[in-house]
Amino acid sequence: MKIVITALGSGGDVFPFIALGQVLRERGHTVALLANPHFADAVAQAGLSLVPLGTEDEYLAALRQPEIWHPRRGFAVIWRQLMELTPRILATLEAQIVPHQTVLVGSTLSLATRLAQERHGLPAAMVHLSPNCFLSAYEFPVTSARPLPSWMPLWARRVLLAAIDRGMLDATCARSLNALRATRGLPPVRSVMRRWLHSPDLTLGAFPDWFAAPQPDWPASAVVTGFPRLRTPAESPLPEAVPAFLSAGSPPLLFTAGTGMTQAHTFFTGALQTVTALQQRALFVTRFPETLPDALPAEVMVANHLPFDRLLPQVAALVHHGGIGTTAAALAAGIPQLIVPFAFDQFDNAARVVRLGVGRSSTTRHPERWIAELEPLLHPDPTLTTALRHCQRRMAEMPDASVLIANHIEALAQARFPFVSIQ
Repeated sequence: MKIVITALGSGGDVFPFIALGQVLRERGHTVALLANPHFADAVAQAGLSLVPLGTEDEYLAALRQPEIWHPRRGFAVIWRQLMELTPRILATLEAQIVPHQTVLVGSTLSLATRLAQERHGLPAAMVHLSPNCFLSAYEFPVTSARPLPSWMPLWARRVLLAAIDRGMLDATCARSLNALRATRGLPPVRSVMRRWLHSPDLTLGAFPDWFAAPQPDWPASAVVTGFPRLRTPAESPLPEAVPAFLSAGSPPLLFTAGTGMTQAHTFFTGALQTVTALQQRALFVTRFPETLPDALPAEVMVANHLPFDRLLPQVAALVHHGGIGTTAAALAAGIPQLIVPFAFDQFDNAARVVRLGVGRSSTTRHPERWIAELEPLLHPDPTLTTALRHCQRRMAEMPDASVLIANHIEALAQARFPFVSIQ
Protein backbone atom coordinates (compact mmCIF):
# COMPACT_ATOMS: atom_id res chain seq x y z
CA MET A 1 0.00 0.00 0.00
CA LYS A 2 1.20 3.52 -0.73
CA ILE A 3 0.56 6.13 1.95
CA VAL A 4 0.85 9.75 0.87
CA ILE A 5 1.24 12.00 3.93
CA THR A 6 0.99 15.77 3.52
CA ALA A 7 2.24 17.67 6.58
CA LEU A 8 2.12 21.47 6.60
CA GLY A 9 3.18 23.91 9.28
CA SER A 10 6.09 24.39 11.65
CA GLY A 11 8.07 21.70 13.47
CA GLY A 12 5.34 20.91 15.96
CA ASP A 13 2.95 20.29 13.07
CA VAL A 14 5.32 18.16 10.98
CA PHE A 15 7.26 16.00 13.47
CA PRO A 16 4.24 13.87 14.52
CA PHE A 17 3.71 12.92 10.87
CA ILE A 18 7.34 11.87 10.57
CA ALA A 19 6.75 9.58 13.57
CA LEU A 20 3.64 8.18 11.87
CA GLY A 21 5.54 7.67 8.62
CA GLN A 22 8.19 5.67 10.47
CA VAL A 23 5.60 3.24 11.80
CA LEU A 24 3.94 2.83 8.41
CA ARG A 25 7.29 2.28 6.67
CA GLU A 26 8.30 -0.33 9.25
CA ARG A 27 5.07 -2.18 8.42
CA GLY A 28 6.14 -2.47 4.81
CA HIS A 29 4.16 0.37 3.24
CA THR A 30 5.57 2.80 0.72
CA VAL A 31 5.45 6.19 2.41
CA ALA A 32 5.74 9.50 0.58
CA LEU A 33 5.99 12.42 3.00
CA LEU A 34 5.13 15.78 1.46
CA ALA A 35 6.65 18.60 3.51
CA ASN A 36 8.83 21.65 3.17
CA PRO A 37 12.58 20.97 2.63
CA HIS A 38 13.21 22.75 5.95
CA PHE A 39 12.46 19.33 7.49
CA ALA A 40 14.62 17.31 5.09
CA ASP A 41 17.16 16.23 7.73
CA ALA A 42 14.50 15.02 10.18
CA VAL A 43 12.71 13.13 7.40
CA ALA A 44 15.96 11.50 6.24
CA GLN A 45 16.93 10.51 9.79
CA ALA A 46 13.58 8.74 10.06
CA GLY A 47 14.37 6.73 6.93
CA LEU A 48 11.57 8.31 4.91
CA SER A 49 11.41 9.80 1.43
CA LEU A 50 10.71 13.53 1.31
CA VAL A 51 8.62 14.94 -1.51
CA PRO A 52 9.50 18.65 -1.25
CA LEU A 53 6.82 21.31 -1.08
CA GLY A 54 8.25 24.71 -2.00
CA THR A 55 11.59 25.92 -0.71
CA GLU A 56 13.04 26.59 2.71
CA ASP A 57 13.20 30.31 1.88
CA GLU A 58 9.44 30.27 1.24
CA TYR A 59 8.88 28.53 4.58
CA LEU A 60 10.91 31.13 6.48
CA ALA A 61 9.28 34.01 4.59
CA ALA A 62 5.85 32.68 5.57
CA LEU A 63 6.84 32.56 9.25
CA ARG A 64 8.03 36.16 9.07
CA GLN A 65 4.70 37.55 7.87
CA PRO A 66 4.06 40.50 10.24
CA GLU A 67 0.61 39.44 11.49
CA ILE A 68 0.86 35.65 11.29
CA TRP A 69 0.95 35.34 15.09
CA HIS A 70 -1.79 37.90 15.77
CA PRO A 71 -4.50 36.24 17.91
CA ARG A 72 -7.34 37.51 15.67
CA ARG A 73 -5.84 38.34 12.28
CA GLY A 74 -3.36 35.46 12.08
CA PHE A 75 -5.88 32.97 10.69
CA ALA A 76 -6.63 35.13 7.66
CA VAL A 77 -2.89 35.44 6.98
CA ILE A 78 -2.48 31.66 7.14
CA TRP A 79 -5.49 31.11 4.89
CA ARG A 80 -4.19 33.47 2.19
CA GLN A 81 -0.87 31.61 2.22
CA LEU A 82 -2.66 28.26 2.00
CA MET A 83 -4.72 29.33 -0.99
CA GLU A 84 -1.58 30.46 -2.80
CA LEU A 85 0.19 27.16 -2.11
CA THR A 86 -2.62 24.63 -2.41
CA PRO A 87 -2.74 24.35 -6.24
CA ARG A 88 0.97 23.52 -6.27
CA ILE A 89 0.61 21.10 -3.33
CA LEU A 90 -2.36 19.42 -5.01
CA ALA A 91 -0.40 18.87 -8.21
CA THR A 92 2.52 17.40 -6.27
CA LEU A 93 0.20 15.15 -4.27
CA GLU A 94 -1.68 13.90 -7.33
CA ALA A 95 1.62 12.95 -8.99
CA GLN A 96 2.19 10.49 -6.11
CA ILE A 97 -1.08 8.61 -6.55
CA VAL A 98 -0.93 4.95 -7.55
CA PRO A 99 -4.47 3.95 -8.61
CA HIS A 100 -6.23 1.45 -6.32
CA GLN A 101 -3.27 1.36 -3.93
CA THR A 102 -3.09 4.82 -2.37
CA VAL A 103 -4.35 6.15 0.95
CA LEU A 104 -4.06 9.86 1.70
CA VAL A 105 -3.18 11.30 5.10
CA GLY A 106 -3.27 15.03 5.73
CA SER A 107 -2.53 17.44 8.52
CA THR A 108 -5.10 20.11 9.38
CA LEU A 109 -3.67 22.63 6.90
CA SER A 110 -3.57 20.15 4.02
CA LEU A 111 -6.54 21.30 1.98
CA ALA A 112 -5.00 19.40 -0.92
CA THR A 113 -5.63 16.08 0.83
CA ARG A 114 -9.38 16.70 0.97
CA LEU A 115 -9.44 18.03 -2.60
CA ALA A 116 -7.57 14.98 -3.95
CA GLN A 117 -9.85 12.69 -1.95
CA GLU A 118 -12.90 14.20 -3.66
CA ARG A 119 -11.38 14.39 -7.14
CA HIS A 120 -10.08 10.82 -7.24
CA GLY A 121 -12.38 8.98 -4.85
CA LEU A 122 -9.45 7.94 -2.67
CA PRO A 123 -9.63 6.94 0.99
CA ALA A 124 -8.24 9.70 3.17
CA ALA A 125 -7.61 10.42 6.82
CA MET A 126 -7.32 13.92 8.23
CA VAL A 127 -5.23 14.12 11.40
CA HIS A 128 -5.82 17.06 13.72
CA LEU A 129 -3.16 17.49 16.38
CA SER A 130 -5.14 19.93 18.53
CA PRO A 131 -8.67 19.71 19.97
CA ASN A 132 -9.67 23.18 18.81
CA CYS A 133 -9.85 21.83 15.24
CA PHE A 134 -13.16 20.26 16.32
CA LEU A 135 -15.55 23.19 16.65
CA SER A 136 -18.07 22.10 19.26
CA ALA A 137 -20.91 23.89 20.99
CA TYR A 138 -20.64 21.40 23.86
CA GLU A 139 -17.00 22.22 24.56
CA PHE A 140 -16.52 25.61 23.00
CA PRO A 141 -12.89 26.12 21.96
CA VAL A 142 -10.94 28.84 23.73
CA THR A 143 -9.74 31.14 20.97
CA SER A 144 -8.55 34.21 22.89
CA ALA A 145 -7.87 35.59 26.31
CA ARG A 146 -11.62 35.75 26.96
CA PRO A 147 -13.26 32.30 26.93
CA LEU A 148 -17.03 31.97 26.94
CA PRO A 149 -18.59 32.09 30.41
CA SER A 150 -19.41 28.64 31.76
CA TRP A 151 -23.03 29.62 32.45
CA MET A 152 -23.88 30.20 28.77
CA PRO A 153 -26.58 27.62 27.83
CA LEU A 154 -26.05 25.07 25.06
CA TRP A 155 -28.61 26.66 22.72
CA ALA A 156 -26.77 29.98 22.92
CA ARG A 157 -23.47 28.27 22.22
CA ARG A 158 -24.97 26.61 19.17
CA VAL A 159 -26.25 29.93 17.87
CA LEU A 160 -22.90 31.60 18.49
CA LEU A 161 -20.94 28.77 16.85
CA ALA A 162 -23.18 28.90 13.77
CA ALA A 163 -22.64 32.67 13.57
CA ILE A 164 -18.86 32.25 13.84
CA ASP A 165 -18.97 29.49 11.23
CA ARG A 166 -20.83 31.67 8.71
CA GLY A 167 -19.81 35.18 9.61
CA MET A 168 -16.13 34.70 10.38
CA LEU A 169 -14.73 31.39 9.17
CA ASP A 170 -16.63 30.96 5.90
CA ALA A 171 -16.33 34.69 5.30
CA THR A 172 -12.56 34.14 5.29
CA CYS A 173 -12.39 30.72 3.65
CA ALA A 174 -15.32 29.79 1.46
CA ARG A 175 -15.02 32.15 -1.50
CA SER A 176 -11.35 31.45 -2.28
CA LEU A 177 -11.70 27.71 -1.65
CA ASN A 178 -14.77 27.45 -3.87
CA ALA A 179 -13.03 29.39 -6.63
CA LEU A 180 -10.25 26.80 -6.55
CA ARG A 181 -12.74 23.94 -6.39
CA ALA A 182 -14.49 25.27 -9.49
CA THR A 183 -11.26 25.09 -11.48
CA ARG A 184 -10.99 21.42 -10.50
CA GLY A 185 -14.57 20.53 -11.37
CA LEU A 186 -15.77 20.33 -7.77
CA PRO A 187 -19.01 21.84 -6.43
CA PRO A 188 -18.97 24.62 -3.84
CA VAL A 189 -18.95 23.85 -0.12
CA ARG A 190 -19.71 25.75 3.04
CA SER A 191 -18.90 25.32 6.72
CA VAL A 192 -15.32 24.83 5.56
CA MET A 193 -13.52 24.64 8.88
CA ARG A 194 -16.34 23.16 10.95
CA ARG A 195 -17.35 20.35 8.59
CA TRP A 196 -15.62 20.14 5.19
CA LEU A 197 -12.11 19.96 6.58
CA HIS A 198 -12.90 16.65 8.31
CA SER A 199 -12.64 13.54 6.15
CA PRO A 200 -15.86 11.49 6.04
CA ASP A 201 -13.68 8.37 5.86
CA LEU A 202 -11.59 8.96 8.98
CA THR A 203 -10.82 12.02 11.08
CA LEU A 204 -8.28 11.51 13.85
CA GLY A 205 -7.88 13.63 16.94
CA ALA A 206 -4.23 13.06 17.79
CA PHE A 207 -4.60 13.53 21.53
CA PRO A 208 -5.98 11.37 24.38
CA ASP A 209 -9.59 11.49 25.50
CA TRP A 210 -8.57 12.70 28.97
CA PHE A 211 -7.09 15.78 27.32
CA ALA A 212 -10.12 16.37 25.08
CA ALA A 213 -13.08 14.00 25.05
CA PRO A 214 -15.11 13.54 21.84
CA GLN A 215 -18.28 15.63 21.84
CA PRO A 216 -21.76 14.81 20.46
CA ASP A 217 -21.40 17.32 17.60
CA TRP A 218 -18.01 16.07 16.38
CA PRO A 219 -18.05 14.40 12.94
CA ALA A 220 -19.15 10.76 12.93
CA SER A 221 -15.78 9.76 11.47
CA ALA A 222 -13.81 11.16 14.43
CA VAL A 223 -11.59 9.00 16.64
CA VAL A 224 -9.11 10.14 19.28
CA THR A 225 -5.82 8.35 19.83
CA GLY A 226 -3.08 10.05 21.83
CA PHE A 227 -0.19 12.42 21.22
CA PRO A 228 2.05 11.11 18.39
CA ARG A 229 5.59 12.16 19.27
CA LEU A 230 8.83 11.93 17.31
CA ARG A 231 11.29 10.37 19.75
CA THR A 232 14.98 11.23 19.93
CA PRO A 233 17.13 8.29 18.75
CA ALA A 234 18.68 6.47 21.70
CA GLU A 235 22.18 7.03 20.35
CA SER A 236 21.72 10.83 20.20
CA PRO A 237 22.86 12.40 23.48
CA LEU A 238 22.23 15.97 24.59
CA PRO A 239 24.82 18.41 23.23
CA GLU A 240 27.91 18.30 25.45
CA ALA A 241 27.47 21.81 26.84
CA VAL A 242 23.93 21.09 28.08
CA PRO A 243 24.70 18.38 30.69
CA ALA A 244 27.55 20.56 31.95
CA PHE A 245 25.17 23.50 32.34
CA LEU A 246 22.54 21.35 34.05
CA SER A 247 25.02 19.95 36.56
CA ALA A 248 26.49 23.37 37.39
CA GLY A 249 23.58 24.48 39.55
CA SER A 250 19.91 24.10 40.40
CA PRO A 251 17.46 22.89 37.71
CA PRO A 252 16.84 25.79 35.31
CA LEU A 253 13.67 27.21 33.88
CA LEU A 254 13.23 26.47 30.20
CA PHE A 255 11.75 29.09 27.85
CA THR A 256 10.68 28.42 24.27
CA ALA A 257 8.25 30.20 21.95
CA GLY A 258 8.09 27.33 19.44
CA THR A 259 10.02 26.13 16.40
CA GLY A 260 8.28 28.58 14.07
CA MET A 261 8.16 31.72 16.19
CA THR A 262 10.14 34.47 14.48
CA GLN A 263 8.60 37.29 16.53
CA ALA A 264 9.56 36.34 20.09
CA HIS A 265 11.78 39.27 21.10
CA THR A 266 9.25 40.48 23.68
CA PHE A 267 8.87 36.91 24.96
CA PHE A 268 12.59 36.41 25.58
CA THR A 269 13.06 39.92 26.94
CA GLY A 270 10.36 39.14 29.48
CA ALA A 271 11.99 35.78 30.14
CA LEU A 272 15.29 37.43 31.01
CA GLN A 273 13.61 39.92 33.35
CA THR A 274 11.70 37.06 34.98
CA VAL A 275 14.69 34.84 35.70
CA THR A 276 16.70 37.83 36.91
CA ALA A 277 13.99 38.73 39.41
CA LEU A 278 13.57 35.12 40.52
CA GLN A 279 17.36 34.56 40.63
CA GLN A 280 16.88 31.44 38.52
CA ARG A 281 19.06 29.84 35.89
CA ALA A 282 17.46 29.37 32.50
CA LEU A 283 17.65 27.72 29.10
CA PHE A 284 16.38 29.74 26.13
CA VAL A 285 15.54 27.54 23.12
CA THR A 286 14.98 29.23 19.76
CA ARG A 287 15.90 28.71 16.13
CA PHE A 288 15.89 32.47 15.60
CA PRO A 289 18.71 34.10 17.61
CA GLU A 290 17.66 37.57 16.44
CA THR A 291 14.71 37.28 18.85
CA LEU A 292 17.00 37.16 21.91
CA PRO A 293 18.10 40.12 24.06
CA ASP A 294 21.47 41.55 23.08
CA ALA A 295 23.28 40.55 26.27
CA LEU A 296 22.61 37.46 28.35
CA PRO A 297 24.22 36.55 31.68
CA ALA A 298 26.16 33.36 32.29
CA GLU A 299 23.14 31.97 34.14
CA VAL A 300 21.24 31.79 30.84
CA MET A 301 22.17 29.24 28.18
CA VAL A 302 20.89 29.47 24.60
CA ALA A 303 20.26 26.50 22.34
CA ASN A 304 18.98 26.19 18.78
CA HIS A 305 17.11 22.95 19.36
CA LEU A 306 17.10 20.35 22.13
CA PRO A 307 15.39 16.96 22.47
CA PHE A 308 12.67 17.73 24.99
CA ASP A 309 12.03 14.09 25.85
CA ARG A 310 15.58 13.97 27.27
CA LEU A 311 15.79 17.49 28.63
CA LEU A 312 12.47 18.31 30.28
CA PRO A 313 12.72 15.89 33.23
CA GLN A 314 15.80 17.88 34.30
CA VAL A 315 14.27 21.37 34.36
CA ALA A 316 12.28 23.09 37.10
CA ALA A 317 9.45 24.32 34.90
CA LEU A 318 8.66 25.07 31.26
CA VAL A 319 7.47 28.47 29.99
CA HIS A 320 6.18 28.17 26.44
CA HIS A 321 3.73 29.22 23.76
CA GLY A 322 1.25 26.39 24.17
CA GLY A 323 1.99 24.39 21.04
CA ILE A 324 0.43 20.95 21.36
CA GLY A 325 3.73 19.07 20.97
CA THR A 326 5.47 21.11 23.65
CA THR A 327 2.45 20.76 25.91
CA ALA A 328 2.48 16.97 25.51
CA ALA A 329 6.22 16.81 26.19
CA ALA A 330 5.76 18.66 29.49
CA LEU A 331 2.92 16.33 30.49
CA ALA A 332 5.14 13.32 29.78
CA ALA A 333 8.01 14.80 31.80
CA GLY A 334 5.77 15.54 34.77
CA ILE A 335 6.91 19.15 35.09
CA PRO A 336 4.79 22.27 35.65
CA GLN A 337 4.23 24.60 32.73
CA LEU A 338 3.37 28.24 32.30
CA ILE A 339 1.77 28.83 28.92
CA VAL A 340 1.95 32.23 27.24
CA PRO A 341 -0.22 31.79 24.12
CA PHE A 342 0.21 33.84 20.96
CA ALA A 343 -2.49 32.58 18.56
CA PHE A 344 -4.33 29.63 16.97
CA ASP A 345 -4.76 26.51 19.17
CA GLN A 346 -2.49 27.80 21.92
CA PHE A 347 -5.22 29.47 24.02
CA ASP A 348 -7.29 26.29 24.00
CA ASN A 349 -4.31 24.08 24.88
CA ALA A 350 -3.46 26.42 27.75
CA ALA A 351 -7.01 26.25 29.12
CA ARG A 352 -6.85 22.44 29.11
CA VAL A 353 -3.54 22.42 30.95
CA VAL A 354 -5.01 24.70 33.60
CA ARG A 355 -8.07 22.45 33.93
CA LEU A 356 -5.81 19.44 34.42
CA GLY A 357 -4.16 21.30 37.29
CA VAL A 358 -0.61 20.93 35.93
CA GLY A 359 0.13 24.50 34.93
CA ARG A 360 -0.94 28.08 34.55
CA SER A 361 -1.57 30.51 31.73
CA SER A 362 -0.73 34.15 31.16
CA THR A 363 -2.15 36.12 28.27
CA THR A 364 0.23 39.01 28.91
CA ARG A 365 3.99 39.27 28.39
CA HIS A 366 4.55 41.26 31.60
CA PRO A 367 7.34 39.79 33.77
CA GLU A 368 5.45 40.73 36.93
CA ARG A 369 2.61 38.44 35.89
CA TRP A 370 4.99 35.64 34.91
CA ILE A 371 6.73 35.86 38.28
CA ALA A 372 3.42 35.65 40.11
CA GLU A 373 2.35 32.62 38.08
CA LEU A 374 5.71 30.85 38.36
CA GLU A 375 6.11 31.17 42.13
CA PRO A 376 3.55 28.43 42.97
CA LEU A 377 4.86 26.25 40.14
CA LEU A 378 8.41 26.41 41.48
CA HIS A 379 7.19 25.58 45.00
CA PRO A 380 4.48 23.01 44.25
CA ASP A 381 1.88 22.11 46.83
CA PRO A 382 0.55 18.52 47.15
CA THR A 383 -2.33 19.22 44.77
CA LEU A 384 -0.01 20.31 41.96
CA THR A 385 2.43 17.46 42.63
CA THR A 386 -0.38 14.89 42.53
CA ALA A 387 -1.77 16.31 39.27
CA LEU A 388 1.68 16.28 37.65
CA ARG A 389 2.32 12.66 38.65
CA HIS A 390 -1.16 11.63 37.51
CA CYS A 391 -0.71 13.10 34.03
CA GLN A 392 2.82 11.75 33.76
CA ARG A 393 1.55 8.26 34.61
CA ARG A 394 -1.24 8.56 32.05
CA MET A 395 1.26 9.58 29.38
CA ALA A 396 3.53 6.65 30.24
CA GLU A 397 0.68 4.14 30.18
CA MET A 398 -0.77 5.25 26.83
CA PRO A 399 -0.09 3.05 23.79
CA ASP A 400 2.10 4.62 21.14
CA ALA A 401 -0.26 7.02 19.36
CA SER A 402 1.59 6.66 16.05
CA VAL A 403 0.87 2.93 16.19
CA LEU A 404 -2.81 3.54 16.93
CA ILE A 405 -3.10 6.01 14.06
CA ALA A 406 -1.34 3.57 11.73
CA ASN A 407 -3.82 0.87 12.78
CA HIS A 408 -6.74 3.11 11.82
CA ILE A 409 -5.16 3.98 8.48
CA GLU A 410 -4.57 0.31 7.68
CA ALA A 411 -8.16 -0.52 8.61
CA LEU A 412 -9.35 2.21 6.25
CA ALA A 413 -7.14 0.83 3.48
CA GLN A 414 -8.43 -2.71 4.04
CA ALA A 415 -12.05 -1.54 3.92
CA ARG A 416 -11.57 0.34 0.66
CA PHE A 417 -9.16 -2.09 -1.03
CA PRO A 418 -10.17 -5.52 0.36
CA PHE A 419 -8.39 -7.44 -2.38
CA VAL A 420 -5.09 -5.57 -2.10
CA SER A 421 -2.48 -6.61 0.45
CA ILE A 422 -1.97 -3.78 2.94
CA GLN A 423 1.65 -4.85 3.49
